[in-house]
Amino acid sequence: MRIIPIRSRGFGPTSVAAVMLAACHAAPTSAPRAPEPAPSPATMHEHFALARDLVTFAMTGNLEGLRVTARELSTLEEARGVPAGAESYVDRVHAAARAAVAAPSASAAAREVAEVARACGECHLAYGTDLGVRFQDDPPSGSDPRGRHARYLSWVNRLLWDGLVGPSDRTWRTGAEALAGTEGFPPPDATYVPQDVLARGAGELRQLGKDASAAGSADARARVLARVWVTCADCHTQAGIR
Repeated sequence: MRIIPIRSRGFGPTSVAAVMLAACHAAPTSAPRAPEPAPSPATMHEHFALARDLVTFAMTGNLEGLRVTARELSTLEEARGVPAGAESYVDRVHAAARAAVAAPSASAAAREVAEVARACGECHLAYGTDLGVRFQDDPPSGSDPRGRHARYLSWVNRLLWDGLVGPSDRTWRTGAEALAGTEGFPPPDATYVPQDVLARGAGELRQLGKDASAAGSADARARVLARVWVTCADCHTQAGIR
């Protein structure tokens, strides 16, 4: 049986252990109800980590992995520590995750993943949450030309993601300009993918960069970002990258 990874590396620990520990030490039912625990950022970190995993599966066209992760996100405990009234945005995240589970194709699921990002960003905007600068503006460097295209697009994708989720107009536009084909855009270098597929994908990505620059609303940006993931997945699927 193949194991599908559903945890992102580089994020803090999840809230699962904390929840289990709290359950083990719960007071008897006859005792007064204990006060709610202090807001825990781990709960939102868990939402965010799963959302980032969804992006990885969307970019590689791995519908099976995406569904497993989306199902976990859709059933995740209601996040504590969110401002009063923000629960509706968390509900939107869970609803989009459920839609991703039911999506008939990887492209349809990618659109729902983008809706997860949109709901996160609109919540942050509504409640004045500033995620700050969390990614570099400059393209990744490296002397090894192999894989430069993949590294570059991974950087661009993170800029667009942060721009939508932040939300940050500056970060989004930096990613859009990079995708549109500024000087640093490296051509695909996968020798195991037909050249016509590589050329078509590179052209589509450059056009999507232009579309991203023109997208001003969260809805328009979510739709563009989903198309970026689908374009990446088309190539990754032919290359056998899962």
